[in-house]
Amino acid sequence: MANYQQLSLNHLSFTYQHDRNPVLDDLTVSVPLNRIIGIIGNHHAGKTTLCRVLAGIVPQIISGKLTGDCQIGDQSPVRDWPAYNQQTGFVLQDPHSQLSGLADTVADEIAFDLLNHGVKETDIQQRVTTVAAQLQLTAQLQQSPDSLSGGQLQRLAIATAIVTHPNVLILDDPTSEMDPQGRRDFFNWLKTVTHTTIVIVSNEIDELCETADELWILEKGHLVSHGTPLQVMNHLNPEWQVTTPMVYQLARLMNWPLAIKPTLFPVTLNQLRRCVNVNHSNQ
Repeated sequence: MANYQQLSLNHLSFTYQHDRNPVLDDLTVSVPLNRIIGIIGNHHAGKTTLCRVLAGIVPQIISGKLTGDCQIGDQSPVRDWPAYNQQTGFVLQDPHSQLSGLADTVADEIAFDLLNHGVKETDIQQRVTTVAAQLQLTAQLQQSPDSLSGGQLQRLAIATAIVTHPNVLILDDPTSEMDPQGRRDFFNWLKTVTHTTIVIVSNEIDELCETADELWILEKGHLVSHGTPLQVMNHLNPEWQVTTPMVYQLARLMNWPLAIKPTLFPVTLNQLRRCVNVNHSNQ
């Protein structure tokens, strides 16, 4: 019997049309809804393809052979398209391809999908104002999207995805063009998002460990590890070539394991602070 309170992959595989080898190979995993799931892995691991499957773009728009099952709550992006698509926000790697290209201002771009869905004008204005404030775009609302920097364009792409209040938000490397402060602001905002299942591909391992409830590691199309950031980072295979967070590296260097789990080293600042306090009290 299906569990409609989970995001579940069951023996999921996908091969692009005209390719011989699968990009995703027999992925099976489940995680409760309304969690933040970070996806990491090297190039050609299958991260973007998994995002496309979760968004329903594969195989609905991009053709290929999909086997197995993908279920998010009571819907499947494979079987329930396009109803599922209306409840999903997807942010692409390239923010330019996310935008309509028809809007004269940032405000119009954010409002574009709401207009298409027939949302009332007063509600549109309120939502645009709220989302712009969340993503620090208030000062740019009357500017042309073409005038924005790379980081601002990425924030605009995110704004267009969340203004419709999606149940599922899929983010494929959404901070690659943001400066360090912009990335920190984004991940701090991400922690405040509620009632949404978030899947995010990112190379920012420090921020992912601070933010994500669960990490999935992809290696050549296989799901080789999944669990909490603490579990995953403490049980890495060197062959995966996955970078560890600075907190973990410092704790290993100083030999500061977790007091409650002395075989594990911290991966977040709060965990590290507790380790430091314990070690100082024992001196």
